[in-house]
Amino acid sequence: MNVKTLRRVPLPSALRQVLRGFVRSLNWWRLFLWGSLVHQVTGETPKVAHLALVNLFMETGGRANDFLARVIGLVHPPYRLPSVSGVLGDLSAGDLKRIQGQLKTDGYCVFEECLSEKFCERLVRQSLECECEVLGDEAVSRPEKQFARYNRSAPVSSLYSVTRDDLTDFAEVQELMSDPSLIAVAQNYLGAKSIFSGISLTWSAAFKDTPDANAAQEFHWDLERIRWIRYFIYLTDVTADSGPHCFVKGTHRTGAIPEELLNLGYVRHRDERILEIYGNDAYREFIGPRGTIIAEDSRGFHKGKPLRKGDRLLLAFELSSTTFGVKKRHLIRNIRVPRFGEFARKYPRLYGNFDFATGLLNK
Repeated sequence: MNVKTLRRVPLPSALRQVLRGFVRSLNWWRLFLWGSLVHQVTGETPKVAHLALVNLFMETGGRANDFLARVIGLVHPPYRLPSVSGVLGDLSAGDLKRIQGQLKTDGYCVFEECLSEKFCERLVRQSLECECEVLGDEAVSRPEKQFARYNRSAPVSSLYSVTRDDLTDFAEVQELMSDPSLIAVAQNYLGAKSIFSGISLTWSAAFKDTPDANAAQEFHWDLERIRWIRYFIYLTDVTADSGPHCFVKGTHRTGAIPEELLNLGYVRHRDERILEIYGNDAYREFIGPRGTIIAEDSRGFHKGKPLRKGDRLLLAFELSSTTFGVKKRHLIRNIRVPRFGEFARKYPRLYGNFDFATGLLNK
């Protein structure tokens, strides 16, 4: 039976509504499971299967994702790392439990002064020497992608993104991609082997007075994967005027997004509406010096605050329990950091979203 057939059956309206939702859910599960098989065989996720995942999230308030995440964790339990020491500190089992607890309760955890001034400055300098994709709302109307170096004194858009393959060639990025503390916190929260499923390095500029939707400057929730965690790393000092990352505490939890918002679909939301629902006490605006790292479950409502002056360089890592979803593969042209090469050989699933140049891991 499908939804069209159901309309012709004489039933009380309440029962009809329940059955209609049940039939819809069955169809979405069917599309999701078919897409999962396609992904398993080809590495590609059919768009209709990803859409089915989004619809299941909205229909169940996140319970479908929770169930799938538990299954993935059973099939791919976390790696046993020899050390949990890195940029987040020398983490004990108690530290990991505390961080996991805060992430589960609040949806975020902030780590201050994790990276040195010199480390951050090297990434600033290298990013300014790279061709970036020019993004922002203006890019939506362009027929072709535009690339240019970011000029800090004369930006022509709200957002510039270093190309993926250039980004993964930076030694500093490879150092962080093989940092045991970042990996341990991620897989501890996911309950499964983590995968670097998306990496970005972006300059945000004070370019216009209104929020830029394409630069993620309006509240939204993410659902590109089944389960994931993101690290937002400040490489420049971030004040209230220079685009702090913002989050609504607790909105990542299952059932936290009300039906009225879920029914609107996968869209951006006005600040006033989000704060009306959740209250100002739940709003978090992360101000901090360069080197600050924010771990976050971006299933909750978040955004980048529009810049009033200056600019911001942000490095973001997405670690997921599976690459099912939006495709963001990265090419590794060189091994710049020995530990990164060692980890890539030792923990293949962790870097399963990377394409390594021929013979690179055999050296």
